[in-house]
Amino acid sequence: MNKRTLLQIGGILLLTLLIGVFYNITNPNRIPFFGEEKVVDFTQSDSLLNALRIQDSIQRAADSIKNLSSHREDSLRLLNEKRMQDSILAKNKSDSLKRIQDSLTALNGKDSVKNAELKDYVKPVDIKLDFAKALFDKKYRFIDARDASDYNAGHIQGAMNIPFHDFDKYKDVLEGLPKDQVYVTYCSAACDVSIDMAYAMAKMGFKKVYIFHGGWDEWKEAGYPAN
Repeated sequence: MNKRTLLQIGGILLLTLLIGVFYNITNPNRIPFFGEEKVVDFTQSDSLLNALRIQDSIQRAADSIKNLSSHREDSLRLLNEKRMQDSILAKNKSDSLKRIQDSLTALNGKDSVKNAELKDYVKPVDIKLDFAKALFDKKYRFIDARDASDYNAGHIQGAMNIPFHDFDKYKDVLEGLPKDQVYVTYCSAACDVSIDMAYAMAKMGFKKVYIFHGGWDEWKEAGYPAN
C-alpha cells in the first residue's frame, strides 16, 4: 500500500470522526464521552428508619402499659374477691349471732308475734277526692279493698283488687310490693274496709298509705278514669 492510499484512508477516517462528533453534539440524545458519576442519597432512607424505630419504641411502651394494666386488674380482682369473702364471712357471723339471739329470746318466753304487733308503724293518711286524683295522675297504685264481685262491677282504672275479707290469702301479694312507695286504699263510700286495709298494710311496714274515703262512688260520680 503506497503512501497516497494511506493518506486517503486517514482522511476518510478523520472525516468520519468529525462527522460523528458533530452529530453527537447536535443530537439531544447524545452519548456522553465520559460516564457520569451516580450520586446516591440515603437521606430519605435514614428518615424512614428513624420513623420505624420511633414506632417500635411506641409499640414497646404500649405493650408495657398494657402489661402493667393487666397486672393491676388482676390485683384489683384478687382484692375484690378477698373483700367479698370477708363480707360473706362477716354476714354469716352476723346471721349466726342473730339466730343465737332469737333462740335466747324464744327461751326467755318472748312472743315474736306480739312484739311485731307492738312495733311502731306509720299511720295512714285520710285524703279527699282532689288529692286522690292527683295521686292517680302521678301513677301511684290504688288498692280496691272490696270483694271481687264489687270490683268486677266497676273500679278505679288500674286499681289492684285485694279484698280485705280475704286478707290472709293476699298477704304474700302484699309482701311482694315495695314498702316505700305510695299506695291509696279505697272501697265504697259507705264501707270501712279501706280503713282496715290501710292500717293492716301500715302494720306490715308500708310507710306511705293513703285512705280515699270517697271511694268508688265518689270517683265514678266525678267521671274520672274507670274500668
